[in-house]
Amino acid sequence: MTRLLPVVFALLTATPALAESYACTVQDFTTFSRDDTGFIEANKRKTYDLTIDGDTITLAMHSQDFESNTYSYTVTRRAFLDTIARRADSSGVNLLVLPPRPAATLARDGHFSATLSVQSNHYTNSWLLACKAP
Repeated sequence: MTRLLPVVFALLTATPALAESYACTVQDFTTFSRDDTGFIEANKRKTYDLTIDGDTITLAMHSQDFESNTYSYTVTRRAFLDTIARRADSSGVNLLVLPPRPAATLARDGHFSATLSVQSNHYTNSWLLACKAP
């Protein structure tokens, strides 16, 4: 039996973790670029598919008002209270912050919150997302 334990452990650790997928809606949106109620309401109508796969988080945005897109974020920090993922492009920095164990929060509360912030030198947009199982 003791010889079998290392083999079982090796098999369990070699098995890739399954990606976690969630459906998110916008609970709130704020911007520091303009006071345009149409822009704000259009951003509140967005929906997101969030997939966590190791140190990569994929966020697919769906919208009737904007061109839909999909971006990958790299986890840069896992802490007691938050997991922080980052994406940089030519127009600024995007941060995605979510709980360290979304599945556990989902099991306990029925949903979890995440924030998405897009920041440039002339604007900042932030979405508060409510995420649940798809």
